[in-house]
Amino acid sequence: MRVSSHVHLVASGAAGFSLTDALDCNTWLIETGDGLAMFDTGAGRDVGALVAEVQAGGLDPAQLRHIFLTHAHADHSGGAAALLERAPSRITLHAGREAAARMESDDETRISLDRARRLGVYPSDYRWRGAVVGNVIKDDEIVRIGDATIRLLETPGHSDDQCPFLVQIQDKTLLISGDAVFAGGKVILQDIPDCSVSATLDSIRRLAALQFETFLPGHGAFAVRDGRRHVVRGSEYADTGLAPPSFF
Repeated sequence: MRVSSHVHLVASGAAGFSLTDALDCNTWLIETGDGLAMFDTGAGRDVGALVAEVQAGGLDPAQLRHIFLTHAHADHSGGAAALLERAPSRITLHAGREAAARMESDDETRISLDRARRLGVYPSDYRWRGAVVGNVIKDDEIVRIGDATIRLLETPGHSDDQCPFLVQIQDKTLLISGDAVFAGGKVILQDIPDCSVSATLDSIRRLAALQFETFLPGHGAFAVRDGRRHVVRGSEYADTGLAPPSFF
């Protein structure tokens, strides 16, 4: 699904637009002028459906050069290993420091998948695989690919490894927010060890201080124009000292 001149939505599950597998997050693909850059990968149960969406958008999956992870939760990272296996010498996996450590541990307890499976969020037969991260990115570090400038932002709260990306592509600025904040300023707070209300509010305040036009969250609705209003709405809740409404 083409979202704008350089941006495509190539996966989205039951908490979004049902383009692909029900467990998938929103997966964003950007045409950089020097290959394709993907942001998150979905859960990995049907990578073929994701690849088919890339092709349906008139793009060549062989041009995928970079994958960026907002965090290592299974619905965002589960497809990484399978995508890397398709072209191990061509695709670089990028992630923040904590997400990289979790991916390389190949330990589902570090992403709270064991707990999520027990609660029925994932089926009992779902299995997640980690992957080697080729480029570990620090907070505020910038990666330049073709016409795109990609800045990682550490925003713990939803999880300790949560890192949105602020992307400048030609004259547009995009926030790929992962699960830090959703349309309407909503959030997902979970009963997992590394989820924090106070850190969530601090992170939303940080994102609200940025300037961007397009808002591309990890689930649900997005905004091509005036997207910053959604994060500002979240910060207005935060400034009352209360958590924003829940996405679910």
